[in-house]
Amino acid sequence: MNGTKILLVDDDRDILETNKYLLSDNYEVEIATSIKEAKAILLKKVIDVAIVDLNFEGQDQDGLNLIDYIQEEMPSVSLIVLSSDHDTKRVVEAMRRPLVDFITKDEDSEASIRSAIGQALTKKRNVKNKDEFEFKTNSPLMKKMLFRVNQVLASNSSAPILILGESGTGKEFLAKFIASKLRKKLVAANMASIPKETAESELFGHKRGAFTGAISDKVGLLDHAHNGVFFLDEIGDCSEAIQAKLLRVIQEKEILPVGGVTPKKIETRFVAATHRDLNSMVTNESFRLDLLQRLNTFTFKIPPLRDRPEDVEYYARMFVEEITNGEFFRIDVSGIEMLKKHSWPGNVRELRNVIERVVVYSHRRSLDSESVRNALNITPTEMTYTSESKVYSCEEIIQALKQANGNRTKAAALLEVHKTTLHRWIKKFNLNEIVESNGVGRPSLQLS
Repeated sequence: MNGTKILLVDDDRDILETNKYLLSDNYEVEIATSIKEAKAILLKKVIDVAIVDLNFEGQDQDGLNLIDYIQEEMPSVSLIVLSSDHDTKRVVEAMRRPLVDFITKDEDSEASIRSAIGQALTKKRNVKNKDEFEFKTNSPLMKKMLFRVNQVLASNSSAPILILGESGTGKEFLAKFIASKLRKKLVAANMASIPKETAESELFGHKRGAFTGAISDKVGLLDHAHNGVFFLDEIGDCSEAIQAKLLRVIQEKEILPVGGVTPKKIETRFVAATHRDLNSMVTNESFRLDLLQRLNTFTFKIPPLRDRPEDVEYYARMFVEEITNGEFFRIDVSGIEMLKKHSWPGNVRELRNVIERVVVYSHRRSLDSESVRNALNITPTEMTYTSESKVYSCEEIIQALKQANGNRTKAAALLEVHKTTLHRWIKKFNLNEIVESNGVGRPSLQLS
């Protein structure tokens, strides 16, 4: 079997069992004899292709109801109709849906079914290659973390996922990656930007007349996230009242709109993220311990960009390509080296801003040490220089040259680097003027 999961839905069990037997040599096959049973399977398992009959005699819902449900809630599932329905209106309505194929039941339908499945999978691969969200990284630290994320997503667990990391590290990107892998829609709520006064209404919705200004019913974000992934960004900014209500949603899987009296069941995968230290907040009694324990079954901490030098270069090149729209723009080693030396307090978000400034302001259309220094708005005296084992500031280099009376060989020995390394630093980073302005004369700066 190739791992592809097929769902067969028909009220005729004999047909289901026959087709399951025929297809099980190549695919993992699930069967359902009712629309209700089919929906239950779709909620529990990741289905690639659904093959649906139209006529369900004596049942409340027919195949059209299931097709519309799948289109609305699980658009990644490919749809094939296998039916001999004589209801012309229902057949015409089905043909108006975006089906892979409409196959008529007969003794030789197996070949048609296999052909339609192959067509569906080819189409899905093309869409996946074009549109699948990818968390791009060259960092071994990130790849190790993503491997563990994939382990969780490949399991049967539906427990919440907590993402930690500094601002700008890519927490929202990881949430999108998770939703993409689960092939579910993502609904996001940034708790830092939602006013506390309206947070309950935004999350849970409200009923008409629930408060002044509630002139009509409002569907909350949690309701929109039914059968999808709900991303609670900046969960550490939730008020205590909202924390209590979220805990109930996670525990009971039901929501109650403001002014409502009847709770509504929802199915959603919770993903939360924050740059705050939630353990310290628990200690300070500003975050509920029971909510943290519900959220942190699987916790992933995204390392800051300063610990991912491989990604500094990788993202820099990627951003240059993106911002220039593929037009020529030279990337110099000196520029990459300077980017790697920066501490990146704003992480990936800051890096992209810096690259955009480099592209816009560089007269030579080059990402080099000068354009990076200008984009970072730092002076040469604020720069650091790295040897194989040590990092030196510009002032330390100047001090060594002063101590050696301008003799670069002696200064290099004091710094414990090769004299050509010191010479390269002075030349590459234009330190001659700085050295001279600090009282080390030009005659003594000749390479000894």
